[in-house]
Amino acid sequence: MKYWGEYKIRLAKTILNQESMIQNLTNYRNQLFYYIILYALAFSPIAIVPGIIASYRTGFYNLLILNVLTFIVLIVLAFVKPIKIKARKLILISNLYIISWALLYNLKLEGPGLMYLFSVTIVTCLIHSGKTAYTLILINSIILFALGLNIEYQWFYIPITNNQNITTWFGIVVNLIFLSIIIVACFEIIFKKLEKIIIQQRKLNESINQDNQKMIDTQKILKDKNEELNQFAHTISHDLKEPLRSMQAFAHLTISKYKESIPEKGQEFLTHIQTASERMALLLDSLLEYSQIGRSKKKSEFSVDAIVKELEKDLSQLIQENGAEIKHENLPTIAGYEIEFKQLLQNLIANAIKFKKEEESIEVKINAKENQEYWKFFVSDNGIGIDSKHQEKIFTIFHRLHKNKFPGTGLGLANCKKIVEIHGGNIGVDSVPEEGSTFYFTISKNLEPIKNV
Repeated sequence: MKYWGEYKIRLAKTILNQESMIQNLTNYRNQLFYYIILYALAFSPIAIVPGIIASYRTGFYNLLILNVLTFIVLIVLAFVKPIKIKARKLILISNLYIISWALLYNLKLEGPGLMYLFSVTIVTCLIHSGKTAYTLILINSIILFALGLNIEYQWFYIPITNNQNITTWFGIVVNLIFLSIIIVACFEIIFKKLEKIIIQQRKLNESINQDNQKMIDTQKILKDKNEELNQFAHTISHDLKEPLRSMQAFAHLTISKYKESIPEKGQEFLTHIQTASERMALLLDSLLEYSQIGRSKKKSEFSVDAIVKELEKDLSQLIQENGAEIKHENLPTIAGYEIEFKQLLQNLIANAIKFKKEEESIEVKINAKENQEYWKFFVSDNGIGIDSKHQEKIFTIFHRLHKNKFPGTGLGLANCKKIVEIHGGNIGVDSVPEEGSTFYFTISKNLEPIKNV
């Protein structure tokens, strides 16, 4: 197999000039020619050696010489580099054509020579073109017609068998020519269809390559823009905090130092300034937190049950103050981004507790179901619920339903959505006002690393 592989590579370099991809019909025919030479040369001893022996014993020395020349021609076509592939094809066709007429003459115009002639026509159609094959059929028809007339009128001495006559000859020849035309026509139809497929495939490949390049360019643009946005968010969060702190400090200082001399309305205005600056600082912190989600890229296996228990400790004061109860069962160990996942559950639990009904204890249930491709988690509560017209909007950044009643920045659920997406999942909610809500989200089992795009 080693030598066969080296032999194939050597021939491909010589005949095809390292051509490997079929880009049009000419390339396809070149490939066919390569395979004909490949197998003909490799297995020619099986046919040529017995042919040489038979030619010698029967006295057909011209056939003996042609067999030897054919083997030499195959070697030249396979290993001599300077010859162009079009010339190689013509040399092969000419060689086969000469052999067919030599057989026809030596076998006294019997069938084997005609069949060889028929085979040469088919090979011509396969490796060169239908037009050349039709030309060859026309030449053959003229010569064979002349030979038929010669059988009858004996213009030239050409040996024929005793049972050979013009009627039998033309009966065989006409059928052979008709069969040649039909086969060449069928091959041409196949080749034209094949050419259309090759052209369509090439156009499709070009389109795919263009789309891939556009995608690469788009990804680069997105990466640059995302980096700019992250830098922008980071700059805003840090650079604006200093003037905000100054506003808070001066407002507090003014109220405490000049409280007696500032009218009550003025003090109210200063209090509003202080409150607004505190809210702005909280928004900036939330914005920075949102921009940093997923940047840790620390994928690991972790227990969701252990994370919930940690959150019960972290949120213990909020849980006690609101008389909340956290229930969880059948929580799995999953592969993901632990820090972000913990933040996801923390936001959902904190929201469930925050949006509870007055004078009623809140109960939060957390469970999970396994699917073949993902884990699906449910966080349910018996809180105030969400109207159906708001259920899709709540995951939008800075969207708040109860601006005056409940504190917040409107980034909690937007954070949740982003965290779920980097885990290859989706998030949604089923809710009935005054009855409660169930937030559900999926975490892919085949999680791919986060890409900075």
